[in-house]
Amino acid sequence: MRTLTLTSIIIMLGLCAHKSQAQNHIDWNLVHSKTMESINALYNLDFQTSEKKCSETISLAPNDPRGHFFKAMIYYYRYTLVSNTEADYKKFVMLSQKTSEVCDKLLDQNEDNAKALFYKGGILGYRGLTKFNRKDITGAFWDGKEALSALNDALKLDPTNPDIQMGFGLFNYLITQAPSSIQPMLKAVGLKGDKSAGLKQLENAAQNGLYCKYEAKRWLSIFYNWEDMHNRSAAHYKALIDEFPSNSWIRVAYISALINGIRNPSEAIMQTKALEKNNANGQQKPLSQAYLLGGIAAFNLCDFEQAINWCNKTISLNIDSQHIENAHWLIGRCYEVKGNRKEAWNYYVKSNRNKSEYSQPLTLSDITLIKIENHTKSKKFQDIVALETEIQETKWNNDDNALALYYLGRACFEINQLEKAEKVLSQIQQMKTLNKNWIKPYALYRLGQVYLARNKKEEAKLTFEQALDFDGYTADEYLKKSINKEQYKLSKK
Repeated sequence: MRTLTLTSIIIMLGLCAHKSQAQNHIDWNLVHSKTMESINALYNLDFQTSEKKCSETISLAPNDPRGHFFKAMIYYYRYTLVSNTEADYKKFVMLSQKTSEVCDKLLDQNEDNAKALFYKGGILGYRGLTKFNRKDITGAFWDGKEALSALNDALKLDPTNPDIQMGFGLFNYLITQAPSSIQPMLKAVGLKGDKSAGLKQLENAAQNGLYCKYEAKRWLSIFYNWEDMHNRSAAHYKALIDEFPSNSWIRVAYISALINGIRNPSEAIMQTKALEKNNANGQQKPLSQAYLLGGIAAFNLCDFEQAINWCNKTISLNIDSQHIENAHWLIGRCYEVKGNRKEAWNYYVKSNRNKSEYSQPLTLSDITLIKIENHTKSKKFQDIVALETEIQETKWNNDDNALALYYLGRACFEINQLEKAEKVLSQIQQMKTLNKNWIKPYALYRLGQVYLARNKKEEAKLTFEQALDFDGYTADEYLKKSINKEQYKLSKK
């Protein structure tokens, strides 16, 4: 018995020595290169190659979190961008749990292991984001709390590490963007964000990060778009597209930003053509979305024939029912603005919209307003000002009259005709509006901008305060943020 025990001990010691020797002989340069190969494949949307490289990394260093983390991230992207299936979600959750367990084993050996804290915080953070998008607020809250604690500890241990700053910076920013309904819960447990610090940390990661620089750029492109800092947003989108030209999801996000934030429909059409040529992975859903966005961009340029052509491409792909319905609707609008109500009706019916939305034909004033809105969306402000006489002489209903004047006043401001902008925008507060209750607070916001540009500080201050008195209208949170920015500028003057 003693011999058996002694033999067992010798064998165990031998195994431990072998394990320790194997650990010491891990080729960490190869682990790093395999990790980078998996990341590059991931951002090229080559999920199969990325997973293969992650598996190779795990084989080389099974107790290192890198391979496990990026393998989980493959399924995060598959689920959030491509499939939205329960199978991919469950695989992501399973792999995220495995990553967390690998990190916990390292932390059991050394609670001050900054790398383990970083990867644990990172994967729990992404799991929390996914749960939040699935409306699992409680699950998202607890994952987020644990993730932030781990990232905070990691940052204290290694404060200059740009990858760790990326993870912490992401939370720093996102906490400030949480819905007002859950802000009290966040504050109650001491979760406070810092938008400015978060953006700086993400910028550092985008410039200097090792494994997270592309992820930092991706988030910055989104966040700067939210902040109306469109030039910065565009710079990060362009950098990602230069690195990964076949990543259709990054490009389609850029196209959307060009239309809805940057307001450059001509560039959006160029990017749509580029996506069509560089869709190496054959992703059909982003292509369908890009075609629809190309149609919207052409419509905003009042190039209705080109808009119809792009929308027909969406319909021909037959990939996404919502894209197809929106394409039918937009084609209907194009035909009606062009004067072909009969053909427009055929497409309206196919859009499955409520019949009340198209039962009445567009009037001449409706068509004029559509063109004015298009000029605003394509930043052709001089073209709106050129329509001033037509706007003043058209017989509008009250809501449309206020809307047309709002666009005219804004256009005058944008081309620096400040006195005229003040005169036009001032008219709106005396007008009666029935349905478009957002116009008056937005008009006050624009009027405040005019006063600020004309150095009428007191008038600007009072006007911004008046705008903040309104509530319950569409996009009121967005407007309040915009006004807060202007008030900050005013405080510095």
